Amino acid sequence: MRLKDAYPLSIPVKLAFLRLLAVMLLSLVGTVMKLYGVVAYFAVLLISALLFGLSSGWRVELSGRGMTLIYGFGVFRVRTGEILEVSNLRLLRFGRLLRHLSGELITPVFFLLLSVALFGVRGLLVLPFVLYWLILYSILLTFPLKLLKERAGMLIALSLLLPWALSMPLAVLGVEFRWFGLSLVTSLFGFWFLVGFISRDYVLLRGEFGEFLVACDNAGRIITALAGGGNGSLRRPLE
Repeated sequence: MRLKDAYPLSIPVKLAFLRLLAVMLLSLVGTVMKLYGVVAYFAVLLISALLFGLSSGWRVELSGRGMTLIYGFGVFRVRTGEILEVSNLRLLRFGRLLRHLSGELITPVFFLLLSVALFGVRGLLVLPFVLYWLILYSILLTFPLKLLKERAGMLIALSLLLPWALSMPLAVLGVEFRWFGLSLVTSLFGFWFLVGFISRDYVLLRGEFGEFLVACDNAGRIITALAGGGNGSLRRPLE
């Protein structure tokens, strides 16, 4: 049975390699453009996007007392085994779950490199936008999800305005680079990433084959579905 509006965030090692490869390829598009031209440039962009999609969580299915985590448009499947423990992570800091979020946190790096490739920005001029993502990361990983949801309006404003504030000094100094376009794209990507991150619930599953982090619209629905699956040994330490 498919669980509505749920997808896995924990990424298996082989899929994490695909996502890292997507980022590495994207970082080379400038060199590819110079050496092989426009066709090769767009080919690398397309391959990077495909690898990124293949390494992304797709959906979650309930199977007896366990779950099946599905990735990459349904291509890859990972079984959790019997679920022994489930935690609703509203009160937990995500910094404690960094190993489960590593794949998710690569996402902004992917889009940062994509923006840089599209706007042709090089060298130290990228630093304001790297700093932007570092600030956003530190906020998301430091504070509990419940507090992030309560401060959603302030965080959204920060995600939209911070790229402009960080790049403005370079613009005022007359440094020539496409700061307007890159600031606009970064703020939109940041807004999209932040809203997606804090609008979800997160459930940590401990199964026979390891721990798995799942994002969903309603953590209670997943816990109820697992309990309804006849798993009498299910423990729920964090509600």
